Amino acid sequence: MILGAIEISLRSTRFSLSEVSFDSARRMVERSHAVTARVESLDRITALIMSEVEFARDQGAETVEVIAVPSLRGSRLVRLLDRVTDALGAGPVRIPTRKDWSAANFLGVTVPASGSLPAPVAVASIGETAIGYAVGSPGEVPGWIGSRPVGASTMTRKARFQDPPRPGQIEAAIAGASRGIASMFPPEAGRVLVVSPLAAVVERLCGSTIGPDEARKGLDAILGQTSDDVSAWFGAEGALARHLPGIIVGHAALAEGLGVRVEPAVADLPASRWWLAERETLVAGGEMN
Repeated sequence: MILGAIEISLRSTRFSLSEVSFDSARRMVERSHAVTARVESLDRITALIMSEVEFARDQGAETVEVIAVPSLRGSRLVRLLDRVTDALGAGPVRIPTRKDWSAANFLGVTVPASGSLPAPVAVASIGETAIGYAVGSPGEVPGWIGSRPVGASTMTRKARFQDPPRPGQIEAAIAGASRGIASMFPPEAGRVLVVSPLAAVVERLCGSTIGPDEARKGLDAILGQTSDDVSAWFGAEGALARHLPGIIVGHAALAEGLGVRVEPAVADLPASRWWLAERETLVAGGEMN
């Protein structure tokens, strides 16, 4: 089946279209639009949603889900966008809890690779305002989930990152985020995979398995570079490029706070959401352990 998803985050709106089965996903289209999630941007976000929903349906999408990040819960923008999505037949704007966000990303990473991952395995998710952490058996709803409010945007704000951030600001962010991560006390896992919107860039800068030293080397590689520089070098959308230092800090904090090596990973958004809904239904119906 073909599924679409539109994710409204604080500084961008991302559209994904994928062909999804029970245990695999093939990305068809993914694009990001630089638009800030505020009421003043309502007309632009509305136009983006209408355009992407129409495109997805033209491509044969069975559903197009519109999702907003948890920090937008209760906002006037979401209330206004609910009218738009309802008129388009896309239902209300969904705002997943941090638990559901972490569980969906866990499945997004582990379902396609379930045959090659150890049990238990951990998947961390670096978002704008939080890092989620889930541990469980590959391809199943995770049995343990935790989160801490140390996302890329939050760390950037708390450490008062300039553009580009200074070394002292980066070290302060790593120290603060590491303390938060260490306080979760998650179960041990054979591998720790980390989902972020710039996973490919993180891997290029830091490598495929990352400890605190590798994360700092990645940060050193972009030290003194503005978000415009990063955007030009890696082809990353500007709002995401601004968060690259914070995202790498998140990898460093996970590695340092938990004493593990971490691996950048990608989770397909429409597939992740669908797999979570399907597996939760099977669990509720007694058809899956």
